[in-house]
Amino acid sequence: MNDLIWLLICSSLVFLMQPGFMCLESGLTRSKNSINVAIKNLADFGISVWLFWAIGYGLMFGTSQLGLFGSSYFFLDVSNIPSVAAFFLFQTMFCSTATTIVSGAVAERMRFTAYLIVAGFTSGLIYPIFGHWAWNGLNNGVNNGWLDQLGFIDFAGSTVVHSIGGWVALAALLVIGPRAGRFPKGKSPRKIHGSNLPLSVLGVMLLWIGWLGFNGGSALVLSNQIPVIIVNTILAGVAGMLVRLFMACWRTGSIEIECLINGSLAGLVAITASCNAVGTLPAIIIGALGAIITMMVSTQLVKWRIDDAVDAVAVHVGAGVWGTLAVGLFARLDVLNTGLNRFSQIAVQVLGTVSGAIWGFLVSLILLLIINRFYPLRVSEDGENIGLNIYEHRAKSEIYELFKVMDFQAQTKDLSLRVPVEPFTEVGQIATRYNYVMDTLEEAVRKTEAIVETATDAILTFTTSSLVVLTANPSAEAVFGYSQQDLIGMKISGLITESFNSKIWDNSLINQWLKKPCQGAIGWRADGFNFPVEVTLNQAQLGARSFMIGTFRDITERHQAQESLASAYQEIKMLNHQLHDENKYLNMELEITRRLQRLLLPSEAELEEIKSLDIAGYMEPATEIGGDYYDVLAFGGGVTICMGDVTGHGLESGMVMLMAQTAVRTLLEAGETDRVRFLDVLNRTIYLNVLRMNCDKNMTLVLLDYQGGEIRICGQHEEAILVRSDGNVQRIETIDLGFPIGLVDDISEFISHYTTYLNAGDVVVLYTDGITEAENADGLHYGVDRLCAVAAKNRDLTAAEIRQSIIHDVMEYIGNHQVYDDMTILVCKQR
Repeated sequence: MNDLIWLLICSSLVFLMQPGFMCLESGLTRSKNSINVAIKNLADFGISVWLFWAIGYGLMFGTSQLGLFGSSYFFLDVSNIPSVAAFFLFQTMFCSTATTIVSGAVAERMRFTAYLIVAGFTSGLIYPIFGHWAWNGLNNGVNNGWLDQLGFIDFAGSTVVHSIGGWVALAALLVIGPRAGRFPKGKSPRKIHGSNLPLSVLGVMLLWIGWLGFNGGSALVLSNQIPVIIVNTILAGVAGMLVRLFMACWRTGSIEIECLINGSLAGLVAITASCNAVGTLPAIIIGALGAIITMMVSTQLVKWRIDDAVDAVAVHVGAGVWGTLAVGLFARLDVLNTGLNRFSQIAVQVLGTVSGAIWGFLVSLILLLIINRFYPLRVSEDGENIGLNIYEHRAKSEIYELFKVMDFQAQTKDLSLRVPVEPFTEVGQIATRYNYVMDTLEEAVRKTEAIVETATDAILTFTTSSLVVLTANPSAEAVFGYSQQDLIGMKISGLITESFNSKIWDNSLINQWLKKPCQGAIGWRADGFNFPVEVTLNQAQLGARSFMIGTFRDITERHQAQESLASAYQEIKMLNHQLHDENKYLNMELEITRRLQRLLLPSEAELEEIKSLDIAGYMEPATEIGGDYYDVLAFGGGVTICMGDVTGHGLESGMVMLMAQTAVRTLLEAGETDRVRFLDVLNRTIYLNVLRMNCDKNMTLVLLDYQGGEIRICGQHEEAILVRSDGNVQRIETIDLGFPIGLVDDISEFISHYTTYLNAGDVVVLYTDGITEAENADGLHYGVDRLCAVAAKNRDLTAAEIRQSIIHDVMEYIGNHQVYDDMTILVCKQR
């Protein structure tokens, strides 16, 4: 009776693996698919239990036919046979575990009904047939399966359960392909982040609890062997987790939760085959190596562009195969009691793992290819985009309704539409902010439309390549003599030419007119008459689409007035002398302001006093007065580094930059350490001053706090570039760490931070967009990728040398092309 109770307790523990897998997979996938993942885990349990009762148990444990499959116990009746009922229940949980492994691997792209088909043939055919080969006779101590007769040992199912489930998952992945966006063409693989990693950690903990019953119950009796089995299981899981932890620190310097999750699971999978027959130290070695092999398999799958959403194949196939082979390498032969020597035992274990791979993978692949031909396994592209929660189960959410309204607004282009707000929810807060942005945008658009509609100049928009008119304002009718409907679709070269004899526009002409207004152009009216025209061109970008905006002014009256101006030449000459003197005075004031800006930058002596960091900075304004800002301040044993960029450049931008520098130093001197309050106070100061100035300036600003090797980044600015001493480059996105300074009066709820650590030789590069958006003669930007490459290439040099290498490369890239924006860069290197 004690043995039956123990088996029932273990069955209950193994059942906990079902919610464990559900939590693990839901957390590692995106929220738009979480309901689908949960339903799959529930449904496959029902299917696997029913099919295992109906046919699977008979195929696995029925009367053996040539050691290949069972032929009895179908639709099992356990009435008045408690021992069979307990054994059936325990084995059913194993079947459901093997089946649900597939769920996580194929998450976010497989049709729900297609997954049920996979769950059906896994639990009703693939798993029980291989289980017959290895475990038939387990309930009565007789070796009937052909692998079992050869001496194959898999105590609790590293191959029978885990690898078989993993091989089926791999076959499914090859048939359905990767998730959209996982492997962009010609680019590095893009990681798709999970929606709830704490939920995944809960899932792993539940799996650990289930594993105690999984391995402990496989003894089928409550004996003194159970404590050893459970201890080996725990230690192997811990060893796998710690090895992945250390490897993550060594390779990247950062620890991703997925490393700990999959490391611990790999250790548990690996020890499952031999937990009853190895010592404590071998158990630790098996778990540790299982984690390493899992990491290698995962890396290789990514290189092969196989998209496993939760690394199920790497964990269950990689660690499962290793764990089965480890039986031959580490298990005590007297405990195995197969009568084989060490070499023979290893050979049989290899045969068993290969047989499992051939059966589990090839048979599944053939079945899935056939099924997919007649019944597609994958959801449509639209279904994958909106998420399987909605597409498969009609499970709508607040965020879905929000996106639906936003999409409708994008299609109709009706800026008066607003998103409904659900109070006291995160989505409601997003909707409120979105409506606020739309209010501001609608107001700005209405003002722009009013200006365009009432302007006396002709305003035309036209395509960049074909130069076809897209829109025309009312004044265009008066200037050119065509109706608005007739103007739309015309070639701009039929309205404006460079000279009387030319009606050809080319890129050089467009580039010339983009740089400055042209007064020498000729306009052509509908009646055939021409007139002098002033042309002002601007290029606009909407996503991937660009177009030109042209303002065309009839300057006939201006030409007539020029004749009158000739008679006033002497008076103008005298005025020019006066203006020259006034300009000289104004230039002197601008030069003083420019020098004041430079004096406020940190000096070389200040930077050298910071012993833990090697720091070098550079700032060059596009005009006499720039809007870029950086500072390095040592306070309380730490260092605060600031980098900012005011919109535009010139006197107003320079004044905002000086205000920011003064406010930052004041807050630091006041001992303000809470960065949320710090940035909020700074923002309010700049916001109120900008209102007083009646200007539209704002700025991006990032703060980098350094102390004892730890850096903490907050505030919104360009990406921070972190170059590790081994050459690895990490780009830290700051878009979610703050909000532009001076744009709104309260930014406290947008402020967050990112923390990491610097080791000796690590380099941090901060910059403004004047660096990355510097253009060469072809109008191409310098770009972040090239900046990262130069910083990584010169990482072993001093900070000043790295800075100089970057500036030299930027200037060489620009050549003789005009510099349009301030350029600022700051290099910090851990000594």
